[in-house]
Amino acid sequence: MKKILLILSLLFLVACSNDEVKYDGAPLKIAVVGDIPKLNNEKIHFEPISLNEFSEDTLHISTNFDAVMITPVMFDEASEDRFVKVYNNSKIPIIFFDSTKRHYPFTREGLTYETAHWESLNNGSHTTIYFSDVDANREDAWYFYLKNEKELDTLYKEIFQKIETLLR
Repeated sequence: MKKILLILSLLFLVACSNDEVKYDGAPLKIAVVGDIPKLNNEKIHFEPISLNEFSEDTLHISTNFDAVMITPVMFDEASEDRFVKVYNNSKIPIIFFDSTKRHYPFTREGLTYETAHWESLNNGSHTTIYFSDVDANREDAWYFYLKNEKELDTLYKEIFQKIETLLR
């Protein structure tokens, strides 16, 4: 019985340590469209929102959040043309988490996540942060890479650090 408890305790510790992200920058509040990431860091606060909330009240979202994260379960709907202007006019960075097709299906009319040609859009990145400045007629994108799932905490840390630098 003691061996079973010891094994279960070790498994629990390993499972919990995989979720911890060692980000120690400024506190960040991130709106999430889709699945909320399961990670531990007291400086990161996720709050679920819908695509409609984001598109209908971008001023409120940009005032109350540091970034918006869109996850794969929402990619098909999020890539509809009706949201292109929302992304291009957003005042905060948008994280397209785990998008092998980068930000293009979301920020270009006539493309959807399903119809965008994967081969031409895949640069090996896992996640893209997209930020558009309409007033300056400029858009920027930063790509983040994941070698294996064991480094997911490092990926999150890099994403959060980039968001923090964009807020300055």
